[in-house]
Amino acid sequence: MDENLITKKELLELTGISYGALYRWKRMKLLPDEWFIHRSTFTGHETFLPRDKVLARVQEIQELKETMSLEEIARRFQPGVPGEVSLTAAEAAGVGISVPPVINQYLALSGHEGNFAFHELLGLYVFHTLIMEGQVSRDEAYELSKAVSQAGDSEINEPVVYLVRKYGVPLCVTAGEMQKLIFDNGATVAKTIAVNPMNAALNALLNEKGIIA
Repeated sequence: MDENLITKKELLELTGISYGALYRWKRMKLLPDEWFIHRSTFTGHETFLPRDKVLARVQEIQELKETMSLEEIARRFQPGVPGEVSLTAAEAAGVGISVPPVINQYLALSGHEGNFAFHELLGLYVFHTLIMEGQVSRDEAYELSKAVSQAGDSEINEPVVYLVRKYGVPLCVTAGEMQKLIFDNGATVAKTIAVNPMNAALNALLNEKGIIA
């Protein structure tokens, strides 16, 4: 491996930041997209970053966080680029994240008021996708959407959310993609959602609509 590169796993271990924080910083442009280099390895695929640049940037972010919000830090690194997404329900419908009838269902279940930040838009996006598919109930779709939204900021690597039913009772379980899960007899996995592809799809949509750079 190039000595000037560091793996994503090594970066997390050296700096103590979580997987969720790393990708939130990437999403907010605190860490440039071009720093994330995907390469094939003998074990599959791995993400590498420029060692010196990313270690210096992470240290700077950690120091700035003591006196500044992430949004302020993002504007410091990229003046004029918003550090965080904030959309109204009408705007979310306008850019195609969901449609008004589904948004109204989501608002009734969540009690959400005000604008949607990115992780909240992710929950809405997942809820809309599940409602359109029609494979789970409305309540199950909402519980899954909450779990996916929360998993985005977790320390789990490559998080996957499972909807498990046992004797008709639903339960959401979040685990790493490579983790082996064993459920009790009588439990069935009704739905599986890989969080990162949903996150990437929402990012792509917001980028296409000019909401994020």
